[in-house]
Amino acid sequence: MIEGLQQADRRRSVGEYVAVTVGGAVGAALRYEVWTWRATPRWLLMSTFGVNVFGCLVVGAALGYLWGRHAPVARAGLFGLACGFTTFGLYAFQAVTHRGAWNSVMYLVGTPVIALIAMALGAAITTPRSSSAR
Repeated sequence: MIEGLQQADRRRSVGEYVAVTVGGAVGAALRYEVWTWRATPRWLLMSTFGVNVFGCLVVGAALGYLWGRHAPVARAGLFGLACGFTTFGLYAFQAVTHRGAWNSVMYLVGTPVIALIAMALGAAITTPRSSSAR
């Protein structure tokens, strides 16, 4: 499925890199804006959920719209925006466009499990052992 979107051996233009960079920056700024609308733990969870779902909708719409079209700069900008807004959008895109069903399932299940383990490990490594360490 991904062959319709990119060619692995094709060189990327400067315009594509600029579009991804600008799109990613705008997406990240939008996500930050949504997060800071309200300063409550519930809002953080709900806004993250909403951003992830909406970002996946945008990635899916871009996937459908750009399928088979030669629009590398537009594609780069749209995916930069969507994936800067939500990394979950890229996660879902990669799972949907991967060739092997088994690999896609392992990627979908394995990524959050391993990521949670890595986050817990990172927190365990950096958490002070005693109050005197602060």
